[in-house]
Amino acid sequence: MKEKKGPKFWLGVSLILILISCIGASILQSNFGSVRIRDIYLGTDQQQQLHALMFIPKNASAEHKVPVVITSHGWLNSAEVQDAASIELSRRGIMVIAMDAYSHGMSSNVRLKEGLFPQIDIDGMGMVPLVEYVSSGILDYVDTSRIGVMGHSMGGMNSYTTIRHYGRMYKAAVEDAKKPSSDGGSTITTAEQAHANSLNKVYAAFPTGAPPSINNWDETFCNVGILLGSLEELGSMVKGGKPFLFGESPDGVEAINSSLPDDQKISSVELGKYYGNKDNGTLRVIYQPKITHPWIHFSYRATADLIEYWNTVFGLNNVLGKGNQIWNIKEFFNLIGLVGIFLLLVPLAQILFIFPVFSDLKGSEPAKLPALTASSKKLFWGGWVLCGAVSFVTTLLAIPVLKLLFPASVALTPSLFFGAEMTNVIMVWAFMNGVFCLFWFWLTYKKVTSKNGVTAEMIGWKISGKHILKTLGLTISIITIVYAVITFCRWLFMTDFRIWTPALKTFKPDKLVTMIPYLPFYFVFFLANGLLVNGANRIEGMSERKNLFICGLGNILGPTLLWAIQYGTLIVTNNVWLETDWICILVIAFCIPQLFVAAYISRYCFKITGKVWLGAMVNTFIWVMLGIMNTCITGAFF
Repeated sequence: MKEKKGPKFWLGVSLILILISCIGASILQSNFGSVRIRDIYLGTDQQQQLHALMFIPKNASAEHKVPVVITSHGWLNSAEVQDAASIELSRRGIMVIAMDAYSHGMSSNVRLKEGLFPQIDIDGMGMVPLVEYVSSGILDYVDTSRIGVMGHSMGGMNSYTTIRHYGRMYKAAVEDAKKPSSDGGSTITTAEQAHANSLNKVYAAFPTGAPPSINNWDETFCNVGILLGSLEELGSMVKGGKPFLFGESPDGVEAINSSLPDDQKISSVELGKYYGNKDNGTLRVIYQPKITHPWIHFSYRATADLIEYWNTVFGLNNVLGKGNQIWNIKEFFNLIGLVGIFLLLVPLAQILFIFPVFSDLKGSEPAKLPALTASSKKLFWGGWVLCGAVSFVTTLLAIPVLKLLFPASVALTPSLFFGAEMTNVIMVWAFMNGVFCLFWFWLTYKKVTSKNGVTAEMIGWKISGKHILKTLGLTISIITIVYAVITFCRWLFMTDFRIWTPALKTFKPDKLVTMIPYLPFYFVFFLANGLLVNGANRIEGMSERKNLFICGLGNILGPTLLWAIQYGTLIVTNNVWLETDWICILVIAFCIPQLFVAAYISRYCFKITGKVWLGAMVNTFIWVMLGIMNTCITGAFF
């Protein structure tokens, strides 16, 4: 019989995976050392602070100035999610500044009483201050005549805001120059035109995932490329109700014609075709890859399109073709690191048992529940299906409950507690599920399983108040060590750990305050989940591998069904099933990988303690941190 691997072995495996992740991600994001990555913190209005990552080609200098692109993430993300643009453009000799928008990442929270959306419209959530910064000439290696902006979703809105901001200034200067009282009278002099041009500081823009109908083209005086997925969840915002900008699409035709003289205006848009002239700021182009909204910034095709656009608009002759991409390999290394972080949790707990304060928490896995009989099979699988069905229904109920309980959060206005709307919707869904699962577990235990020889020891729910506090202390110790590792890796390698958008990354201390209100509600869910995984579904005669897979599948049954209906409808009809609240559905769908892994964390914590409590607490902290670190926070703290 093979000897089981001990905690030191798994600790070593996890640290090796983390090291491989950090080294691989660091090498790739720096293009094998040819790009420097730096943090920048910029003081802005209202005592706010803006954080960004700078990707600087090493050959940039005062003698060899390079163009710059400022890029903004979407509402649920932070600067790192713009990796595709940041890595691929900087590899091609373009400096990239990936910003943390206000209320995201390491930047300050929004200060305006009206909330988030006015800040988008005022200064692009910090994009305008960054344009002012790079256009000031303070960076001698930046070509201030070639400043670009881009972004995804909310970042696309930020891009539109920014080019309108400078467009209004340019337009006002031109109108002033036409006044009879101006230097040239009603004729615009060369000096007056030069002054107007100097106010229009953005040379080109590339908004993605933001329908062009939200832009005012009368205030846009720069080159613009547009990328919108043809399976876009926001398709209803496009005139005609479908996310199409090609052919005779009114939105597409309007965007292209906005810069063309009357004799060159078109009636039908050809995708990927360049219209206008980049030298006078009239270039327009539209791309429409067959992808969904969140997939745009994780798409090989969309990345190829943005590479082509910036190469064209900046007039670069790169030896690297648009298909030469390495960002996706870097994302794979980030995922390896995330796996390493999750593998670190249980062996850390086992090693911490050596300390006297935690030693009496160490236990062993109790006997499994009796093997399934003909009658208990019906209860087992019936409960599995029922809990999955309830988790599906509660995803639909969570949205109206969210709007009822958290009106300030839904309106995106600053609030002292529960300031993360998207974390709120997951919390509401999780809490409703947790309450039902606790009731279901209690009912089946009282009416059926306790009469079939299932004891409290098998379930592992009995615990003293003293041990509850010790378990909480152990959990906090584990999470503290994990975040010490994450912080060290960020300091040394400038990288984090993620899958798609959910990430474990460094954060500002104010987010600890934001986290606290969420912990009790998530704990209800993970305690209930732990009772089902370990106290109801851990069956004698079923292999551990099969049993855990069934438990993980049960965890994701409801959200997976919802996701399949939502996006199956999108593929068939070009519109999502639940249109108004599509982003809430998307956020719950993001939880599918985490929910599956949660069953494993719960089980292995149960194996080393004989109790359900450590797994419930560890899962709670990890989930809250994953939610808080990767979304918009409109809390009162900044």
